[in-house]
Parts: sequence; structure tokens; C-alpha cells
Amino acid sequence: MRVLLDTNFLIDAVRFKVGLGNVHDLVGLSELVTLNSVENELTIISEKTSRAGAYAKVALKLIKENNIKILKSEGRPDNAMVKLAGDKTIIATNDIELRKRLKALGRKTIYLKSKKHLAIG
Repeated sequence: MRVLLDTNFLIDAVRFKVGLGNVHDLVGLSELVTLNSVENELTIISEKTSRAGAYAKVALKLIKENNIKILKSEGRPDNAMVKLAGDKTIIATNDIELRKRLKALGRKTIYLKSKKHLAIG
């Protein structure tokens, strides 16, 4: 199983102190991956002097410390994630519109529920 991490999921995981190990607790042993476009978004956000910027910096550290594989993608991250979603790839996102698109395709997502724990749906 592969779990593809979205920008907002990574930032919210840092913001609400939800460890990435919780993903493994939810779906079992899985490979955590993200997109180069997500990494680019985090880099841009991290350059801002705001709370979001601070969260993005920590999210970039999480990617490195957890050896999260970075997949190359073209275009918007959301469109790339929809293409990559499948039976063996679950998208981890808190983006409501992306979750609706994936649900319409019968794909599962992992999301943060009540700012405390992860859920799958």
C-alpha cells in the first residue's frame, strides 16, 4: 500500500501534532510518498514569515527525516493525485474538493478528523 501525502495534510499534521506513524496505524505498513509539486508548494509557503510558513518548514523536515519518496509530477498537484489514486494508492488530504473528486471515482482518502486523529473514507 502506498499513501500519497498532500500539502495541506502535511501542514495540518504538523499544526495539530498528528504523527505520520498514525498513517501506518490506520492502513498498516505502507510506503509514504509525496509529489515534487507538493515539496515545491511547501518550500514556497516556508519562505513566508507566518505560522503556515513555520509549519511548512517542519513539514519539509518531516519529509527528509522520514525518507518520504518524492515522485515527479507535472501540472497541478490535485490533478496528479487523482491520476495516481488507485487500489494500491490512498491519497492523504484535507482538501474537501479533492476528497469529493476522489470519492466520486470510488477512491479512498485519509484525512484529519476533529483536529485530533486520522480517518479513512
